[in-house]
Amino acid sequence: MIDKLALQLTSFICTDAYNNAKDRARIQYGLSIFLSEGFKIVSLILLFNFIHNEKYFYFSLLVLMSIRVFAGGVHVTGALNCLLLTILFFICTSVLAPLMPRLPTVYYLFVGIFSLVIALVRAPICSVRRPIKDSKKKLQYKLTAASFVTLWTIILLFLQSTPYVNCGFSTIFMQNIQLVLVKKKL
Repeated sequence: MIDKLALQLTSFICTDAYNNAKDRARIQYGLSIFLSEGFKIVSLILLFNFIHNEKYFYFSLLVLMSIRVFAGGVHVTGALNCLLLTILFFICTSVLAPLMPRLPTVYYLFVGIFSLVIALVRAPICSVRRPIKDSKKKLQYKLTAASFVTLWTIILLFLQSTPYVNCGFSTIFMQNIQLVLVKKKL
């Protein structure tokens, strides 16, 4: 449905007189991503506000987006599949993880180091529709993702709030597990 709407909007924006197929495809892809992500974000905000876990959701989203933009991760086909997988992800990080008791610091440190190694070895995982072909840009994404994992690990190790610590580390861990699960194209 979102792809059909993006196609209609592209046709509305690009008149028949405009015949650059490459630009049309880019516009349609951009609109498709914008509509899909917009729908997903609005749905998630409404859901987590409804179940009164919005503060952990926002925190998890902040941690996730700072890493995922550079590291990449799992991509599924279809907006509904993506929404369902994303809801499952945030239920784990924003509802279940904050309920867990505080673990010894060594466990959190292990998750941080493990996630850093995964980011250094596997990031970035690119989408088929938006590949990164430049090796310098790939290295830049890898180092930025690793830097954010390191930064969040340090911040979370000094944080006193157990629910936020668990929320943050579960977000880092689940994001980086995706990098292991995705088959990386060389």
